Amino acid sequence: MKNQSLNTFIEELSKVWGPVNSELTKKAKALLTELITKGTEEDWVKDLLSKKEPNTNVYQSEEHGFILQAHVEQKGDVSVPHDHGNGWVLYATMKGRVEMGIYHKVIQPDGTLKVIQKDLYTQKPGQCNIYLQGDIHDTKTVEDDTIMLRLTSCDFSKEVEEGRLIRFMENSERW
Repeated sequence: MKNQSLNTFIEELSKVWGPVNSELTKKAKALLTELITKGTEEDWVKDLLSKKEPNTNVYQSEEHGFILQAHVEQKGDVSVPHDHGNGWVLYATMKGRVEMGIYHKVIQPDGTLKVIQKDLYTQKPGQCNIYLQGDIHDTKTVEDDTIMLRLTSCDFSKEVEEGRLIRFMENSERW
């Protein structure tokens, strides 16, 4: 099957892309949700499942800077609590399930910073959620061959290199 849903997603998102605001996040979420529901039988998804690569750049906009990544994850794969620096992201589950923990920074009485888990939910196929600048979350894959799409507002490797994207490997409490 051709990649019509993917092509439509890229075209429509490119039309509305700009500085982050409520309209953009609402439209991006709607478009990504449509992609994960209508694109399941397209060639690019079949290719992802056959290769089972943990991280694939599906599309990168030269003009706008957004990146659509696909992650094929296995049960037990974990991403520690992290923020996204100056960027923002949408996570969408196409196949399988992922636990998403939500965290908040807390300054302890001794002045140390700790991130405390304040919520936990399971993201199922067809669901999409947004994490804006400053939001902290983690992921834990619940099923083998889970496909998670991640739409990033920018290249997060630059956020890591420049010290803005923080992974809270220590001083984090998970339920």
